[in-house]
Amino acid sequence: MRDILYPGTGEDVKLKNRHRKHWEWAIGMLSLKKTGKLDSGSVILGIGSGSEAPVFYLTNHAKYVFCTDLYTITSGRWKEADSSMLTGPEHFSPGKFNRRRLGVQVMSGTDINFEDNTFDAVFSYSSIEHFGGKEAAVKCMKEIERVLKPGGIASIATEIYAGNELEKLYRSREKYGRFPNHLLRRYKIFSEMFTCEELEKYLLTSTNMKPLFPVNFSTDTDDLKGAIKYPVTRDHNTHIFLDMKGILWGSIHIALIKQ
Repeated sequence: MRDILYPGTGEDVKLKNRHRKHWEWAIGMLSLKKTGKLDSGSVILGIGSGSEAPVFYLTNHAKYVFCTDLYTITSGRWKEADSSMLTGPEHFSPGKFNRRRLGVQVMSGTDINFEDNTFDAVFSYSSIEHFGGKEAAVKCMKEIERVLKPGGIASIATEIYAGNELEKLYRSREKYGRFPNHLLRRYKIFSEMFTCEELEKYLLTSTNMKPLFPVNFSTDTDDLKGAIKYPVTRDHNTHIFLDMKGILWGSIHIALIKQ
């Protein structure tokens, strides 16, 4: 994890925070390493990857990394979509990276402008749930499958509900759908993330790709008890699970292989 947050520095940095984004990045890079995709011959695509740390980390290990996002928002909540990443990625890197191995492009995750069978690996972390609904997530998964080479790996992290309060959850979705427009942005998050059943339907079984490892839906009781109130800053300590209106959610990672 230190290598991802501070690539090429050689520093033994003590991580003060437990953050779900750090977990997403670490487990994602581990899945690529275990499948042999962190090597000098791999061409890797990031979808909705903005200016996230794994983008820069991968340039030190892969042949080439394509980083894609909409890059239309330059301030506010979604700083990872800052359009200046297109011309000055060095301003976003947390450490040393290989500029010659990085390409940054404006691209939608539901319309990937690359040929079939191009990439050895594709990664997307906490983005696919924001592409326009569950059917858009399916479209993205099919696009990922298309551009992956046979044997290529998809490393996907997304937001998922924790707990079994599904009846309450769906009532809440309906309730928040009637909020005034100026509040919809905050409460829209409830309709974007996945339940376990939705993750199975829209991500795990929507393509011919197969899971590399069994998907673990279990949660740690202590982490659930330590859930913090949403919204929070991304630097908040122990940001493993979030709590909004009594509904808990966190991150889950899936690794799929193209047959």
